[in-house]
Amino acid sequence: MDVSPHDRAFLTFWSLAQQLKQLRRQGWLDRGVNDPESAADHSWGVAFLGWLLARDRPEIDRERVLLLGLVHDLPEAIAGDPTPFDHLRNRRGAIDPSHFSESPIYSATARDRKTAAERAALTQLLDGVEPALAADIRSAWEEYEASATPEARFVRQIDKLETLLQAETYRRIQPDIVIDSFRRGATRDVTDDYLTRYLSLLHNN
Repeated sequence: MDVSPHDRAFLTFWSLAQQLKQLRRQGWLDRGVNDPESAADHSWGVAFLGWLLARDRPEIDRERVLLLGLVHDLPEAIAGDPTPFDHLRNRRGAIDPSHFSESPIYSATARDRKTAAERAALTQLLDGVEPALAADIRSAWEEYEASATPEARFVRQIDKLETLLQAETYRRIQPDIVIDSFRRGATRDVTDDYLTRYLSLLHNN
């Protein structure tokens, strides 16, 4: 059986993409969470939660929500997982926990640097992949990054909600970790009326 260059490139792509399974989310590491989730765990959570909560939203394409959720952090397989608090690291690479009570905000420079690094990483991931497949993945990531569609804007808010839900789970296990930044970020960024109901339930618990 002949093996095409696209077949070989696909296996390389998949090998790189699977690195998300080993990439522990930096925000949890910084907060001292024991055995934190991986970037792949988070992507699954965003995809599944988005699909579930889009069920009664006929204006939203649920299949698109699944794809956007799965690829939104895909470049992190190469680019890593920067956080809005990275500029506060001390010489040992640690961040004073007091900062985790603040709202998470990327500076314009940090945001541009992050986007550029992830776009370059995605190009590396997709190198040699069959063009139509590569275009599907790239367009989904760019759509999410630019908040270009109702689905992208929905998934961006799901990303914040899912992260807060995970933060609350970790805090039940480790009451000493500071998760205020996740609460502030979700309160600021989750504006969809349907999704804010779940924020209200969390705030009232």
